[in-house]
Amino acid sequence: MANNDGAGGDGNGCVSGEERASPLQVRALGIGLMLLAIALAYLFACVWPSTFGPTTAGGQPVAIALIGTSASLTTTADVQLLLLVMVTGALGSFLHTATSFADFVGNEKLARSWLWWYLLKPFIGMGLAVVFYLVIRGGFLSAGTEAGKVNIYGIAALAGMTGMFSKQATDKLGEVFTTLFQTRPGEGDDARKGSLSNDMPVLTDLAPLRLTTQTPALNVEIKGSGFAHSAVVRVNGSARETVFNSSASLFAKLVPGDVAQEGVLSIVVFNPPPGGGSSTPLRMTVAALDAAAQAATQAQPSIPTAVEADAGTPQAPPQGQEGA
Repeated sequence: MANNDGAGGDGNGCVSGEERASPLQVRALGIGLMLLAIALAYLFACVWPSTFGPTTAGGQPVAIALIGTSASLTTTADVQLLLLVMVTGALGSFLHTATSFADFVGNEKLARSWLWWYLLKPFIGMGLAVVFYLVIRGGFLSAGTEAGKVNIYGIAALAGMTGMFSKQATDKLGEVFTTLFQTRPGEGDDARKGSLSNDMPVLTDLAPLRLTTQTPALNVEIKGSGFAHSAVVRVNGSARETVFNSSASLFAKLVPGDVAQEGVLSIVVFNPPPGGGSSTPLRMTVAALDAAAQAATQAQPSIPTAVEADAGTPQAPPQGQEGA
């Protein structure tokens, strides 16, 4: 299952040492996922409705036995189906989470900033499965029916797949309701300026536009529009330390290797998802020190010396010698 979940870094899946999850965090999350798998399997076996039949009514009392104990929970058939949907939704989401975790740990690309994603993902899948179940039982996608006439295998499979593919399920729901409740241009998020999507960044200027080789001045200001707080400046495709100043200004710190020799640097700004993207590049020239100094000298206007100024300025005759 190809995915980009858990990838941090500069947007290319590259995670620096400071961003990568520590070994303790990886072990704790891995053990937690294994315990979650055991708990979900146990709950699935407990809530599976083995006594359902065509005559089972939604309000009919049923007993859910806790396997391995003498305890049981008395509830209704409808609630038991709802619990089944919640557990299978979380189970499907767990499969996606565990697969992503194994992929990124194996490739040493698990970022600390994504740890909460792994912790919350099963609950997201659980809630989304409940929403889809209610949509189906409510008759939006098919006619509503009594609990006993519901195909529990189909319901469990749908809940599990909804949890496993929660991103696609959310996108599909978003597509449906965006079509149903589409607002006019200038209304909704446009009027509130409340969109969660990042803009496409636009570059207009660099300060400075020209550097010399081996220069110690490695700070560059990038000017433009649409810069997100998490925007990253890339130089020749590699991320550089970036400081957000405003949506129209970023500061980036080059590395000595950028100015080690003369050439041209391609500078872009990357806004991460949702939305976002890479700007059109601007080019910065790195010139050899001698050529740059010579160009700067030739560009400056010559300033006459005091002697030259005296020679070129008419002198007033000494007092008393006028008209001599």
